[in-house]
Amino acid sequence: MSRELFRRARDPLVAVEDLHVTFPSRGGPVRAVRGVNLTVGRGECVAIVGESGSGKSVTVRTLVGLPGSGAVVRAARLELAGQDVRGIRPRDWRRVRGRLAGLVLQDALVSLDPLRTVGAEIAEVLATHHVVPRREYASRTVHLLDQVHVPEPERRSRQYPHQLSGGLRQRALIASAIAGEPALLIADEPTTALDVTVQAQILGLLAERRAAGLSLLLVSHDLAVVGQLADRILVMRDGEVVEAGPADQLLRAPTHPYNRQ
Repeated sequence: MSRELFRRARDPLVAVEDLHVTFPSRGGPVRAVRGVNLTVGRGECVAIVGESGSGKSVTVRTLVGLPGSGAVVRAARLELAGQDVRGIRPRDWRRVRGRLAGLVLQDALVSLDPLRTVGAEIAEVLATHHVVPRREYASRTVHLLDQVHVPEPERRSRQYPHQLSGGLRQRALIASAIAGEPALLIADEPTTALDVTVQAQILGLLAERRAAGLSLLLVSHDLAVVGQLADRILVMRDGEVVEAGPADQLLRAPTHPYNRQ
């Protein structure tokens, strides 16, 4: 292995230093994210937790060029899989999303195209990133659905999102997110819209993907949820990280008053 490749193998998949995201408003600029530092190592699960409006979702969506309309982003360092993503043109984000990082949102019914079958949704990712030849799209789609434990994957691939249950839609969304074979999966509140039983199944599925070598960046408002998966936890409040550390340590003995509360 060359020195450059060896260095990249050790580099974190996500490297963020001094990230600021500001939105314009009539009352003056809104500083949604303020000075956030974040790394995700290879094979690691890092969780960001916080209440609604804490800036956690804006933080992770900025990594894939989706901070929100009108957002002004600045950072000392903003790298994804070794690539500096500061200043990437909007049209170039398409090759970043899905290939460097897959994104799973909480509401699959909104995230999936209602006018396309689940199979067509996944096939678009395969085509965009040239994962397999066109003749293999159908078989790879079925394989991906099977990997995320969708029963009768061949039949389900021909169905539309509204024909699936919430749990099956979320599985289909995960299949779409991993179709581009990214090294990192960003899951933004992936279980919030699900009941407790299905929530546990999706968390188990994410754990399986991590065991298969995928790194995870998990966003949640629930410490108990992330405690099942995370190696490290960052707690955000009002756009800032107020505490960060190993999951066991932070859950057992938090030092910041907000975390204790």
